[in-house]
Amino acid sequence: MPAIWPRLLERLASGDPVVGVDERRRWGRREFEHAIGMGIFRETEPATCILCDACPERHWAEVHVAGVSRRRFYACPEEGTQHVDAERLRQWRIDAGRVAELTAGALGISTTIEVLLLQHLWRLGRRRLGGRYRDIFLGVGGGPPLAEMSAAIRRSIGQGSALLLSVGCDGNPAEIPTGHQVVDFMAISRLEGVQVIVDLEYLEDRCTEGTPPARPTLPSIPAPAGATWRDVSVTVFEGFLRITIGGKEQEVEFAELGVDWQSQTIQLLKLFAAARGTLDAAKIGDLGAGDTGARMRVRRLRRVLQEVVEVDGDPIENHRRSKVYACQFEIRLAGDEGHRTLAGVTWLDLAFHERSDGRIAVAAPERRHFRARGAQNHRGESTGEVAEECRTATRTYCLEEMGLRTQAGRLSSEGAAFVGLLRAGGRLPRRSNDLVVLRLAQQLREWTGLEGEPLHLVEASRSWTAVFACSSEVKTS
Repeated sequence: MPAIWPRLLERLASGDPVVGVDERRRWGRREFEHAIGMGIFRETEPATCILCDACPERHWAEVHVAGVSRRRFYACPEEGTQHVDAERLRQWRIDAGRVAELTAGALGISTTIEVLLLQHLWRLGRRRLGGRYRDIFLGVGGGPPLAEMSAAIRRSIGQGSALLLSVGCDGNPAEIPTGHQVVDFMAISRLEGVQVIVDLEYLEDRCTEGTPPARPTLPSIPAPAGATWRDVSVTVFEGFLRITIGGKEQEVEFAELGVDWQSQTIQLLKLFAAARGTLDAAKIGDLGAGDTGARMRVRRLRRVLQEVVEVDGDPIENHRRSKVYACQFEIRLAGDEGHRTLAGVTWLDLAFHERSDGRIAVAAPERRHFRARGAQNHRGESTGEVAEECRTATRTYCLEEMGLRTQAGRLSSEGAAFVGLLRAGGRLPRRSNDLVVLRLAQQLREWTGLEGEPLHLVEASRSWTAVFACSSEVKTS
């Protein structure tokens, strides 16, 4: 298998990624079949020309197909008509997109791969190299030169740092913009079994050499192992952000982010916070002055978030079909207290769950608006309509936000009763005239905006039971 990897990369860089039966034999049948199983080679249309092996001239000849019999043959000037077996005409194309997928996997990148230049340039995603997050691309030769690829990268990520893994790309690397680096992918990669292996130590050294961070004061918030963006909570204040990961809070001022507080990036962040994380693409395009499109504005915000929070993956997903952008983390404006509930929702529709990090996950019905295809107009075109669906959404809050724990970290009497209720599965042994329980019920009504009693007294067992569902990840002693 090691021998076939440089060969297929060289063939891919040549601009002619199609391999025939005769060449496959020279590459080694076992290795070739293994690469087919990995999806690197895909069978394509049969060859229409063949190298004559009937005479010493070894010339190329066009293959013809007889009408009814479908017999394949070619004409040799020396030896006449020659029959061609269909097996000899089989061809395979190197799947450059699959090479990009395997490369992303070798780099530990799990985000969706984006095609920038068809069959020649892919954006693999982001990962930390040389002490900072960088956008990583795979470029394949036989097409646009390096300068054109670099221009496509700049259109994609703006002024960010980029690493281009080059498979025989033409051009002088010295001519590309500052912040873009080019590395020969053939020299730093190999194939072992069913995996592509990339020399990450070399990339680390290469990205560290003479590359000072663009924003030396930019803070970086560490995350627990295995944390995802769904474990992150962001509260937007007037001059700073409060970011919570794994129960730990850290505040970051806008000035530390390297962007002005009046910039489009911060205004977009506030807009996401006001909408609790989901925005229509049209609203983003209407934000502030300038001709920057929604896609680029979201990309800039995404880059800031990824550099501040050490969590892999995409923090803001683009739902193209419904034309909305959705944050994969919780975000809200400071002062946006309480849990918003729909009209008609009752306590029976709610579920409270205590997470291991001490935060409370609240599941409740929520309406989602999206674009759907409507009836056809007089030209036969489908019209866009706004549709609505009701689904269960889960939002996470800390006990401080719910008014059940002081800023000093101490549980109030009502907070202790609430935590005990969740850990006991919704049953709390207390007296019927217990003022703590009565105050807890009042706080829950005010926080959710729901009417009715969230807690009922069961005289027979001398305990209070919750009308809503209760659970906890914390084991009671």
